[in-house]
Amino acid sequence: MEKIKSTIDHSKPVIEIRDVSKSFGDNHVLRGVNLDLYKEENLVVLGRSGTGKSVLIKLISGLLRPDEGTINVLGESVLELNDRELRELRLKIGFSFQNSALYDSMTVRENLEFPLVRNKRNLTRSEINQAVE
Repeated sequence: MEKIKSTIDHSKPVIEIRDVSKSFGDNHVLRGVNLDLYKEENLVVLGRSGTGKSVLIKLISGLLRPDEGTINVLGESVLELNDRELRELRLKIGFSFQNSALYDSMTVRENLEFPLVRNKRNLTRSEINQAVE
């Protein structure tokens, strides 16, 4: 991908979040969140149920869009990337999500297909369907 840089400037954060807010109806999950994460740093997002941990991860990976604020990953604005660029970005970042639990934004079938589509790019739709069934 042309937009996603292959080299990382150690003086700049690989993940930069500024004034991010996210609500679902009247439920304000995140308000004014700021975060810098630099190369070779690790971050644990820990908290009680319903405090916005999963929402934050989904915002960083572009699965959700914030109501306010900016999110930059590897020097690029996640909010400005198209679907293809988001897929390429997701190949460059990794998350261990709730001990590798299923993504709640996907159906069970989509969760089963996910590694086959992402990691086995030479499989046909028929082969993926057969593997999932």
